[in-house]
Amino acid sequence: MALTLAAPAILLMGLLVATQYAEGQRRFATQLTAMTRALTLATDRQIGQGQSVLQGLAVSTALAEGDLRAFERQAREAAEGRDGWIVLMTPDLQLINTRIPPGQPTPVAPITPHSWREMTTGKSNVSNLIPRRGKTPIVGVNMPVLVNGQVMVLGYMQHPAAFHGLMAAQGFPASWTASIVDRDAALVARSRDQDKMLGKQASAEMREAMARANDGVVYTHTLDGVATLSAFSRSSTYGWTFIVGVPRGEVNRAVLGSLGPALVGAVLMIALAVAAAIGFARPISRDVRALVGEAETLAAGAPLDPARSHLLEIAEVRRSLRAAADVLRRREAEASQAAERQQLMINELNHRVKNTLVVVQSLARHSLRDGGALGLRQFNDRIHALASAHDLLTRRSWEGADLGEILAETLQPYAAQVTLEGPPLPLSPNGAVALAMIFHELATNASKYGALSREAGRVTIAWRREGRARAVIRWEEDGGPPVSPPQRKGFGSRLVAASLKGELAGSATFDYAPEGLTCVLTVLASTKV
Repeated sequence: MALTLAAPAILLMGLLVATQYAEGQRRFATQLTAMTRALTLATDRQIGQGQSVLQGLAVSTALAEGDLRAFERQAREAAEGRDGWIVLMTPDLQLINTRIPPGQPTPVAPITPHSWREMTTGKSNVSNLIPRRGKTPIVGVNMPVLVNGQVMVLGYMQHPAAFHGLMAAQGFPASWTASIVDRDAALVARSRDQDKMLGKQASAEMREAMARANDGVVYTHTLDGVATLSAFSRSSTYGWTFIVGVPRGEVNRAVLGSLGPALVGAVLMIALAVAAAIGFARPISRDVRALVGEAETLAAGAPLDPARSHLLEIAEVRRSLRAAADVLRRREAEASQAAERQQLMINELNHRVKNTLVVVQSLARHSLRDGGALGLRQFNDRIHALASAHDLLTRRSWEGADLGEILAETLQPYAAQVTLEGPPLPLSPNGAVALAMIFHELATNASKYGALSREAGRVTIAWRREGRARAVIRWEEDGGPPVSPPQRKGFGSRLVAASLKGELAGSATFDYAPEGLTCVLTVLASTKV
């Protein structure tokens, strides 16, 4: 009877330990997932360094004019002190390779038509692992550029060792396995046996999990055959995936170790329950023997005293424990989510600050190249346009902005002479900044030479969607002085072309009719409606 009375307490403690064990595993898995997400952002930043270098070089005047000798000097200066090198390619050969000493012939490296199409999609992209016969594979960040009317590819090449150093800096335990795989699930870097595993496919179990979701936790095996609990997270920007695997035995030891106080408490509670059951066994036996008298009382129709139940108190304790566990889990989850959000915000802020500094550097170099008050005023105006776009995006939590808002903010000084017509058109943050800079340049030119230089002049901006992924924007001037095509392309024209190619995957047509300029932009738009 004593064991029967103690059974509820034993079952309760067993359930509590099992619940805590499952919760410990869940927390471990959550920590691994948060780690892979943070490391994916770190990998994106590593790739973004090469992208930033290319963005700075893409607006080079020497490149646009086809002065490859001057551009090569700029490229070598940009690559100095970095772990990568810069190449300028056509489909048939490399025109510039900063890894080769000046004056020496560059390698002939024909590119397949399929690869060339991928590299010239109108925006920057990162390659998968590129195998090379007899040499270490490489990876490249590519950006299409226009050189004297010919499309070429500007690339920033790196050895996988650059990404292996990123993992080494994290200080993973020796028993853990961290890996970076490309979009084809080929190993780009690995914390262990880097040279041996480079280029091999991730395990079939991991590939199946990656095909189902962008991140998660799965029980799998490493290429070494070690059974692990592995978390993975895929970059939404470049498509590479970061994987961290922890041996399952190590996970179990860590979780069980955290249950030490719970196990001690369970043993003490069971001992107390058994002692209490023994103490209450004799009174309960006497109550059972008194059932005959109670039966006679019931037969006589007399009321019975309410029976006392020890299970009610146990139920109360159980509900209290569950309530306390729920409160602790909620607090822990809130703290973990707050820390994760803070880290993601810090990483995103670092990324955006670096990109903004590259843009400001480019604007300063080209606006102030000729010096004087005019160059300074142009630089200040462009910085003001960039700041206005950033202010609008900040008010929208950097989740994007509507084209109408961007135009109203950018063209506010000319609001009385500007008409805006078009449906809601959401833009990505980078697309919003690029269009703000483009329309600032158009408005500046119109205020100098076009419709905005006269009070009677008007500018009409109308836009429409073209399918789900494209938009057409029409800038039309009227009432200004007669216009004619410009004699040369200034930095503003190059900025428009570079922004369309690099950020918006678009194109522009200009009609310099005498009655006023008409500019038609075709750009990549958000699929959100």
